[in-house]
Amino acid sequence: MAQELNGEAAVPLEATAQTGPIVYLPEFFATFRPANANEMIARLPGFAFNKGEEVRGFGGAAGNVLIDGARPSSKSVPLDQLLQRIPVSQVERIELIRGGAPGIDMQGLPVVANVVRKSGSASTQAAQILFKPYTNGFVGVIPRVEANWRSGPITIDGQLGARKDMNTDSGDGQITRRSGAGTLFQSGEFDSKVINTVLQANGAAEYRGRIDQIRLNLSAERNDLDRREASLLTDTTLGSFSERTRTKTRADKAEIGGDYQRPLTSWLNAQLIGLKTFKSDSLNSLGQTRAPNQISTEDSTSGETILRTVLSAVHSPTLRFEGGGEGAKNFLDARSTLNVGGVAVVLPSATVRVDETRAEGFFTATWKPHAKLSIESGLRWEVSTIGQTGAVNQERTFSFPKPRLIVSWAPNSVSQLRLRVERVVGQLNFKDFAASVQVEAGAVNAGNPNLEPERSWIGELALERRFWDGGAVVLTLSHAEVQQVMDFIPIAGRFDAPGNVGDGTRDEAKLSVNVPLARLGVPGATLRFNGYWRRSRVTDPLTGESRRISNQRPFEGDFLLTKAFPKWKSSLNLEGALGFVETVYRIGEVRRTQETPMYKLFWDWSPRSDLMFRFQIENLTTKQRRRDRDLYTGTRAAGPLSFTEKRYAEQAPFLMIRTRKVF
Repeated sequence: MAQELNGEAAVPLEATAQTGPIVYLPEFFATFRPANANEMIARLPGFAFNKGEEVRGFGGAAGNVLIDGARPSSKSVPLDQLLQRIPVSQVERIELIRGGAPGIDMQGLPVVANVVRKSGSASTQAAQILFKPYTNGFVGVIPRVEANWRSGPITIDGQLGARKDMNTDSGDGQITRRSGAGTLFQSGEFDSKVINTVLQANGAAEYRGRIDQIRLNLSAERNDLDRREASLLTDTTLGSFSERTRTKTRADKAEIGGDYQRPLTSWLNAQLIGLKTFKSDSLNSLGQTRAPNQISTEDSTSGETILRTVLSAVHSPTLRFEGGGEGAKNFLDARSTLNVGGVAVVLPSATVRVDETRAEGFFTATWKPHAKLSIESGLRWEVSTIGQTGAVNQERTFSFPKPRLIVSWAPNSVSQLRLRVERVVGQLNFKDFAASVQVEAGAVNAGNPNLEPERSWIGELALERRFWDGGAVVLTLSHAEVQQVMDFIPIAGRFDAPGNVGDGTRDEAKLSVNVPLARLGVPGATLRFNGYWRRSRVTDPLTGESRRISNQRPFEGDFLLTKAFPKWKSSLNLEGALGFVETVYRIGEVRRTQETPMYKLFWDWSPRSDLMFRFQIENLTTKQRRRDRDLYTGTRAAGPLSFTEKRYAEQAPFLMIRTRKVF
């Protein structure tokens, strides 16, 4: 505790085995004044939080944080929201598990964090409200209430939240259009305003008996987005005119699920997981220009039913087996329309029904032959039958083996080397089977009923080094050989569509650094940095040239610099997202989207243990979002450059004030 009072984090406990867990007690996080387990995870040295993937099925959607040694049995509620429901007062410790630990399902990941809650009886309620006054007069409001009650073997927790805020891609700027020869022919002002309104509720109940364990969860959410874009342009020949688009989307989703665990013997445990989800999405878009008005609509309903069973056998502290199976049924009903100047446009695959029956079997063995060495090998085999009706009536069956090998070696107590080799098979997005329209971007995507899953062989090497008290640096290098790369292809000679463009490669380097600055003369200060460098190659289906895969961002990064002031019961923080660039290659267009870095400065103050304030200045350097388009007459391969469009929008700095009260 002396370190905490001096503004420095307590020293984490060493791993009991060099490839085992590192234990962080609540005292380690005290100087950062976190409110819940999610904010504690964000400060975990050498750990990059991943809340999981939005995919069908349960096994492939896992994030990299466990709660009491188990994965939460919910897909619809993001992992960060589940962690927000665990107050700091109920966290006993957080374990950083590298290379496996007895009784822990690593879910095929080299590193996971495990939030261990305190036992006994407790009750906590909290209310939080956040205000964001913007310079244009709009005020964002984000309230949230949480409750957590535990008595003996029973735990009940829940969260109710709302949000009405302006997205960060809102702002004012300029737009210019030039001919293929570079001559300016249109220019003017551009304005974007995007308002997001969300209502959400989720909760869970858990019973941990002497033998059995039962968990149930419910969630529901409504998410509305209202996007308005306007351009006031001057044409060098025709004079002034305006272009306006408005797109309103609504996404409703609900989930009910749970799991049951029971030991069958002293070394064999059984688990049964069931989930049912339902989603409804709608889009209405209107585009008004000098050309005929465009009206587009999209409506879809989808659902998923999952049943998963797992048998876990801990043969000894050094040997663990796990096997089981998962079955799922999924469906999508999607309809889309496009009307231009009062005339309906026929879209390929405008009405689609997709049904999938999916099964997967899996087996994993984890062996720790030595305190310095851990080996995990596994095999999953997936079989999926997808039936389509509507524009195309067909049924296809896919079957893929997915082997995996993970080796972790720790030459000493502060270093670790991890190797992963795995075959990864992507999932088809059912909405790619149906047509869609982006009125604000002037783009029409046809549906493609002949998509195949993208599959990759991935090799990954991670080097980890821990230093000082809570310092860590992790460098991860990966290479993927990809078959059936997903990108854009031409459909019906005039529409873009998601499609397979052949084989390619993906490379990534990730650097995660956590540096306590006390030894550099700044007590109570910590610097965190995460950087991602990416490269990919694929052969363009139109030009035959080698290029980057669409939508891949060459670099992304973020940092957080914190200075604690214990006497003032506060901390000062500078956080930054370092921007990105991404490029999309369509039939007759190359589109580049860029965001410049966004920085925020905030002061966290806790005058009492039950009262917390945050005062924040966001977007310190006026982040800019740019979109550049090169449009061709015909295809990029055959047609000349018709014109280029460059537009940007920037948002002025704004304030954020957050108040949190624990009861």
